[in-house]
Amino acid sequence: MHILPRMRRSALLALFLALALLVAPLAVAPVSANGKLKIVATTTIVADFVRNVVGENAEITTLVPPDSDAHTFTPSPSDSAAIAAADLIFEIGLGFESWLDGLYESAGSKARRVRLANSIQPLASNTMLRLLVSDFEAVPSKLVDVDNGKIIGRYEVGAPTYPYTSPTARFGVLIQTNANVITAVDSGIVLEDHGDHMHPYKREPRLTDFRAEGRTPIHYVAHKGQIAIFNDGSGEVMLLTERNFESTEAKMLTFKTARPHHGVAVPLGDRIVISVPDTQNMDYALPLGVEVRDMQDNVVASFADQCPGLHGEASSGNFTVFGCTDRVLVLERRGDAFSVKSLRYAPETPSGTRVGIVFGHEKQTFFIGNFGQTGLVRIDPAEGTLTPITLPMRYSAFRLDAETGEKIIAVTTDGSVHRIDAKTGRIEASIEAVTPFVFRNRVPRPGLETVRNLAYVTDPAAGEVVEIDVETMTVTRRFVVEGKPVRLAVLGILEMEHKHEHDHDHGHAHDHEHEHDHGMFDPHVWTDVVNAQAMVRAIRDVLVEVDAANAATYRKNASAYLAQLGELDRFVREQVAQIPEANRVLVTPHYSFNYFAERYGFKTLSPLGVTTAEADPAAGALAELIEEIKALGVKAVFPENTSSPRLMELIAREAGVKLGKTLIADSLSATGETATYIGKVRYNVSAIVEALR
Repeated sequence: MHILPRMRRSALLALFLALALLVAPLAVAPVSANGKLKIVATTTIVADFVRNVVGENAEITTLVPPDSDAHTFTPSPSDSAAIAAADLIFEIGLGFESWLDGLYESAGSKARRVRLANSIQPLASNTMLRLLVSDFEAVPSKLVDVDNGKIIGRYEVGAPTYPYTSPTARFGVLIQTNANVITAVDSGIVLEDHGDHMHPYKREPRLTDFRAEGRTPIHYVAHKGQIAIFNDGSGEVMLLTERNFESTEAKMLTFKTARPHHGVAVPLGDRIVISVPDTQNMDYALPLGVEVRDMQDNVVASFADQCPGLHGEASSGNFTVFGCTDRVLVLERRGDAFSVKSLRYAPETPSGTRVGIVFGHEKQTFFIGNFGQTGLVRIDPAEGTLTPITLPMRYSAFRLDAETGEKIIAVTTDGSVHRIDAKTGRIEASIEAVTPFVFRNRVPRPGLETVRNLAYVTDPAAGEVVEIDVETMTVTRRFVVEGKPVRLAVLGILEMEHKHEHDHDHGHAHDHEHEHDHGMFDPHVWTDVVNAQAMVRAIRDVLVEVDAANAATYRKNASAYLAQLGELDRFVREQVAQIPEANRVLVTPHYSFNYFAERYGFKTLSPLGVTTAEADPAAGALAELIEEIKALGVKAVFPENTSSPRLMELIAREAGVKLGKTLIADSLSATGETATYIGKVRYNVSAIVEALR
């Protein structure tokens, strides 16, 4: 398993940057009295890059002052005025300038924004995510660590497999339908209660001892912390919890139906909804309705004939909806009482067009179902409406976005991924992401899952899983997994505070409760000198486009500066070579040097995350860091210029190691050697080598 080679990824990202430029505002003319462009740079580092390319042909305003922390920066009225008057705004992106969106909007600015990180392959910011990927063939399912792109587990299966996510997302469930067996994988990502904080850990994944046998197990529904698996071949339902994956002693409830059929069961805590088969026509595989049972297997409500051809379900709030041949059946629970209503398809609905897959979201009161080969439908139980949504062509998969449930993410046969407004049905953005495909027997098709602000799409023709930022609609990474990947489940810590109940394929819902996580990618891209070169090229290209009259100057300046950066990269490599590999551990207040570490072969440790905003680490986490520093034999720790040195002084004292020189991190100095990017890097590298060699 590996992430695509840098050359291929860089070319791909360059294409996305070019596309982003096409949809940006048209080239602007200089508006200042002296005919120069008005440019705003968010940080001193960005300003230095711009200045080296633009020369004297622009007025540059820097928002975050020298030696200041961009993470905690508060804009002033003068900053708003500068934004309002600007022609161009150069920023890092990736959420680094979290205050910029609000400033830009409040200023009423029309300036073109250039996110320099769009030209960089981003590093995941300790996402605590793993992908359980199953193949079109009966080959091992693979577990991929999202942070490093490596395959960290392979699990033998007896048949093509459906992978699912357990209620807390710690476990992946492998349903091997044609092998009549169900197994479970422990992702190795766990949250442990340390009293003053919940601490996430990454451990070695493993195939658990759980093994359940059934006759043609297929439909999987996780809801209310429970898991229901329907066995078509026997008509039996297995009801279990994650406790079953942790202990072979845990009990599993079983419910029986009148006969084998292609059914479904939905757990509702103290009740379970189970499909009712046709007992007159034994050749008819689909159910005719549902009934509600308690945990003692007593039927407490029956709607046995009100959903002919039942297939597809989703739950959210008080509602559970089912797709039927001629209607959508809405089951509503109020306390211990259950009622149903039918939302019938319009008379003009083409024959054979029906809902057979449904998804919902905990934050929304509507559901989205399929509706024909090129259509979806918005199901609103409260309003009692079905609103068709037309897609440009046939789709292979769709989901609601995990963050808000306000957007539909759909994959169509041309290989495009679309973001659709779930309320209006309007396609907001599209991107060509996977290999085009067709609907034929024995031709694998892409699968799709959403988590946080991301979508993961399998590309069976390329043997890849593609990661897409659904907010910007850009491909952020491609993971090579070999074979013909078709289905996947996302495991790990899906939200920072979460209860995740995740059902898919066969018409199952996603339920989410979470806070938005802004730390999917590390924004400190400039610490890698090669990345700095990519950013300079992006600056050059925008300036050439916007101000063609001075294009030759911009190209000349950029060429000279890129040569200096190339020499700087060589300097860093030569200096780092003096440090024994065992000593290349960089401990800083926050994870500001991950790109530097990735490029030049260091391990990084920090008491904080990728931001300094969380300035008071929990005592337990700090103690763990100090113990790790001791265990690794770290020689020195380093404060940074944009934060108080007290925390690193404490860590150095408690760990018994040296306190290195203050590193220049997110902002340049006001004067001296470290007032330029090149000077900053040379100073930092010299300080690191001096302390660690």
